[in-house]
Amino acid sequence: MSQMDLFTPLLQTTDTRKKLAIGTDIINYLGQPSNSIECDDIGMFIDSLVPWLQSSNFKVTLNGLEVMTFMVDRMKEDFRPYLSSVVPSVADRLGDSKDAVREKAQTLLSSMMDNVLAPNNMFERLIPAFSHKNGKVREEVMTCLQNTLTNHGASAVTVSRLIPHVVKLLSDPTAPVRDCAFNTLVECYKHYGERLRLDLTKKHNIPSGKLPALMTRFDEVRDTGLMMASAITTATPNEGKRREFPVAEGLCG
Repeated sequence: MSQMDLFTPLLQTTDTRKKLAIGTDIINYLGQPSNSIECDDIGMFIDSLVPWLQSSNFKVTLNGLEVMTFMVDRMKEDFRPYLSSVVPSVADRLGDSKDAVREKAQTLLSSMMDNVLAPNNMFERLIPAFSHKNGKVREEVMTCLQNTLTNHGASAVTVSRLIPHVVKLLSDPTAPVRDCAFNTLVECYKHYGERLRLDLTKKHNIPSGKLPALMTRFDEVRDTGLMMASAITTATPNEGKRREFPVAEGLCG
């Protein structure tokens, strides 16, 4: 019997102290790359770990998120069958009251996009988070989008599916969410350029009080050289007109 087989039944304990102890043991075990994760039922191990992500004890949740991240890093695409049960619980943890829990949830989502599921497909699964009842989740999923653009680039995310949700959050009842929505659109502009500006002004109902400030911020980004290569437009000698880089075309339309 493998060490992972021995861990699996222990995950199901309801005793918090025992959970914290076993969590530490698993983290130490998985922290050694030479230690195997092979076991008779890896699905049972992961299914038994999901309730840890939902625990009312933040230390148990932290351990669960860390162990799950190890599993994602180790299993890579083999983790795909478990996304449906894991991603919603991780998204919920984006709204946790503890900074450390939110950070580990972001790390786990990032790891899943690096190893298991392309960012675009991950955001298809995260769309419900943009309208989550917890304002912190709404804020953090936009932060996740910003981080994803930074780490993976404009071509990784079809932003046209997400922009309506971000625009809606410009009118969110919670101020930090409104601010994050504004900053997310600015970050998107850095990557997608004028096509995004055109899309926002013609297709989306930006609050009248926000539109001038947003356009001004776009101008500042453009004029201070903060645009990414994917957003820059160039004049082509043969065409005599401005053309967008292919990576930006169609993403906002």
